[in-house]
Amino acid sequence: MPLDDLVSVIETLQQRIRDHGPTLRENETRTRIALIDPLLTALGWDVSDPALVTPEYNVSGRWADYALLRSDSKPAATIEAKKLGESLASHRMQMLNYSNASGVEYAGLTDGDHWELYEVFKPARLEERRIVDVSIVDMQTHQIALQLLPLWRINMASGQPVVAWNLIATMPAIEAELNPLVAELTLEPPSAAISPAMGWAALSSFNPIPGANPPTSLRFPDGDTREVKNWRYLVVETVKWLWSNELLTESNVPVRYSPNRKRFSVNVEPVHGTGAKFFSPVRVSGTPLFIEGQGGVELPGRTKTLLEHCGIDPATVHLQVEP
Repeated sequence: MPLDDLVSVIETLQQRIRDHGPTLRENETRTRIALIDPLLTALGWDVSDPALVTPEYNVSGRWADYALLRSDSKPAATIEAKKLGESLASHRMQMLNYSNASGVEYAGLTDGDHWELYEVFKPARLEERRIVDVSIVDMQTHQIALQLLPLWRINMASGQPVVAWNLIATMPAIEAELNPLVAELTLEPPSAAISPAMGWAALSSFNPIPGANPPTSLRFPDGDTREVKNWRYLVVETVKWLWSNELLTESNVPVRYSPNRKRFSVNVEPVHGTGAKFFSPVRVSGTPLFIEGQGGVELPGRTKTLLEHCGIDPATVHLQVEP
């Protein structure tokens, strides 16, 4: 894949978005034909070749728009497509959960302009699993080309695609071609957005003592950060986030305090499994759900149980804790 050819395709796509953006925003199929298919093909994934790409690939009972295949015909990555301009935020966790359940190591999401690629099984928060995050419209063409290289077929098919800032060292065969592009840019590896030194703690290891102050902020795996005004906010904001990402629905409630207890922390009615009413019911705005608001420092434990109930590892959720 000559880098100049990839840059040329990116320039064409930039022009198409400028010229035909309103039409492409109306329809996912138009976006795929005009923007997504050409870029995948330029990266070595000829979407018309069934040996390379399977459209509408079955991933845990739903259909991923593309499966990028290794030489053994197993998917190296799945790509979910949305129409131009559609928000990707509400689809990230669902995409990752489906890929995780199917054993696919890499999962991507795009609206034809914004492209994201994630390491599904990396034990880290969402930002640290993201190895591609580019916008066709907003970035320089050479920078886009370099940062898309984890999706290059030869790179992806290796099973361990490397990112642009490591590519020169690990793939010397293309060093001569990449060096002129690298010379034009300053590419730095992404830095961690949160750390214990900054006052953040993983929810999985957070065990407050009676009388402790609640944390001030709650951060979810996709980077969504919510203010915490009291202990109840941990459960309330977690319910809102799970609901907005379609990970918590009326079909998978009630949520129990623990698997063997008849008391519920979340339900469609403020009633426990024993028939007793919630002692301190709180209606979660934007949802049809109620939480049991009684509990204080017990509420982080219920929040962990709620996340696990919805398939989210509490280690990927962080709290801003005052010293």
